[in-house]
Amino acid sequence: MRLLRTALALTATCVVVTGCAGEPAEPAPVVVSFDDGWGQVFVMDLDGSGVRQVTPTVADDTVDSRAGYAALSPDGTELAYTRAGRFIDIVDLESGAVRTVYEGGYQPVYSPDGSMLAFTTAGGESITIVDTDGTNARVVDLAEHGTVATLSPDGLRILVTVSGYLVEAPVTGGPSMVVLRDQFWNADPAYSPDGSTLVFSSNRGGNNGSEIYSMPAAGGAITPLTDTYAVHPEFTPDGTRILYTRATTPTGEPVTDTSVPTRPELASMNPDGSDQKRLTPRSISAQNPSIGGGR
Repeated sequence: MRLLRTALALTATCVVVTGCAGEPAEPAPVVVSFDDGWGQVFVMDLDGSGVRQVTPTVADDTVDSRAGYAALSPDGTELAYTRAGRFIDIVDLESGAVRTVYEGGYQPVYSPDGSMLAFTTAGGESITIVDTDGTNARVVDLAEHGTVATLSPDGLRILVTVSGYLVEAPVTGGPSMVVLRDQFWNADPAYSPDGSTLVFSSNRGGNNGSEIYSMPAAGGAITPLTDTYAVHPEFTPDGTRILYTRATTPTGEPVTDTSVPTRPELASMNPDGSDQKRLTPRSISAQNPSIGGGR
C-alpha cells in the first residue's frame, strides 16, 4: 500500500445561497478529497459518487506535477495540496484556477475558519503557518521536530506527530503538551467537530500495520475502532461518520498484515467503529481523505 491533494441575476426575493430574510442559509454540500498515491488528486461527494480528478494526469517522470496530501477548505470551495513534494498549491474547485502559496512545505491543513494553512517545512524540522493568499508566513516555535497533523476546532492549538507520539502546542508558539506517548507508534490524529474526541492510527494492535483508535481529547481510555490495517481518520462535519484509508487485498478484502500485496481505498464507519464499508470504487486507489463543506 503506497502511502506517500457569476454573478447571477436576482429574479426573486430569495436565492438558494443566502435563503430568504430571516432564514438560515443552506449548508454547502459536503465534499471529500483524496489522492491515488501516484500523483493525482480527486474529489467526490460524501456518498462516494461523483468522483472527478482535480489535478492533471501525470506520467512517472513528471515530478513537478505530482500532487498529494490534499486538504479541503472548511467550506469545501478550495483544495490545498502538496505539489512536487515542496510546493503548496491551492485550486479553486469551481473555476479550476490554481495558485502557489508557498515553496518549501508539504502536507497542508486548513485552519477551522479557512483563513490560514499550516504545514511542515524545513525537511520536517518546523511548522509554518501562512495566510491562504500566501502572505504573513510565520514559524510555530516548537521544542520538538515533527509533522503537522491538524488544528483544534477552535483554531488555537496545533497537533503535531513527533516520532510516534502526539504533541499539542499553541499556534502562536509556546510550551507544548504531550497528548499521547507510549511504547506504540501513534500518528494521524484528528479531532471530532466538538473537540471532545481524538481519533488516530496506532500499531498497538500487534499486527504488521496500524489500526484506528479513539480517546477523549483530554486523555483517558483508548478504544479500538478497526481491527484491520487503517490510517488517516477524518470526521465528517456533523461528527456522525469517520472516513479513513484502509488496506485491502487486490480482490477487496481488508487485511491486517501489510506484508501481503495490498491497495488503498477509502472507507467510512460510525464513531464507535460499527458499520464499516467501502466508500471509493474498486477501480481507483484512494488514500488520505479530507472533508469540507456541510457548514
